[in-house]
Amino acid sequence: MLHRKVNIFFLLALVFVFILYGESQDHTQILLGILFAVLLATVAFLFNWLTIDGATAAAICGSIAYGIGGVMGAAVVLMFFISSSLISKNIYQEGVVSDHSFRRDGSQVWANGFWLSLWLLVWFLSDMDVFLLAGIASIAASASDTWATEIGGNRLKSKTRLLTTWKVVPPGSDGGISLPGTLASLAGSTLIAMTYLVLSTDSSFGVAAVIALAGFSGSFIDSYLGARFQHKEVSNFVSLAGRRFQINNNFVNWFSTGAASFISMILTLIISL
Repeated sequence: MLHRKVNIFFLLALVFVFILYGESQDHTQILLGILFAVLLATVAFLFNWLTIDGATAAAICGSIAYGIGGVMGAAVVLMFFISSSLISKNIYQEGVVSDHSFRRDGSQVWANGFWLSLWLLVWFLSDMDVFLLAGIASIAASASDTWATEIGGNRLKSKTRLLTTWKVVPPGSDGGISLPGTLASLAGSTLIAMTYLVLSTDSSFGVAAVIALAGFSGSFIDSYLGARFQHKEVSNFVSLAGRRFQINNNFVNWFSTGAASFISMILTLIISL
């Protein structure tokens, strides 16, 4: 499966950085990152937040987040994962913890964590902060989309319209947006941006605004792709080089978080001019 190949890729990349580029303090941090990530992934699995594949992917992603990104990388990931888990409608079902319908698998973990892991590695090798901000913006997009879905679609269930046609659709529909969902989306991306602002020693409100705006934009891209390819009234298959590919929710999440990271790069470069 694809997410297992991604596991191997990032695991080898981490080993590559550890052996060839890491100094003694980097080695210590990476080893601590692996220890903490494995422990947290195990706890998440025991709490039924992750499947086995999901726990494996989370352990590798978490190792990079803390081992390469330090406290900052670990904090934004934990803030996203914990806040998203707490607001999920599936955590509680008639007063008890639900054992199903909520556990994230490896594909879902990498749909949200792929770009953070990639940009952290690039940032470590290049020492250019634009890549660090890009990685954090991708998590801001994940938080933005999750908050919009869970609060706007599953909890408040207000009037929802399809982004592409503005047709009224049931709350929680792919590609649907609502006022509460939009506000929740902005709150989710702002939470990640504020986490960065609090923990960074040389950050500014302008940089935090870039992260929040990029994450918020990523959520709208996610909604557009959902309306364009995932809504039940349209086909979610596309043709490429004579082959048909299905665009599912994991692909949409992966693409939109990546788009958010590139938006943050563009905004960062514009600000620095």
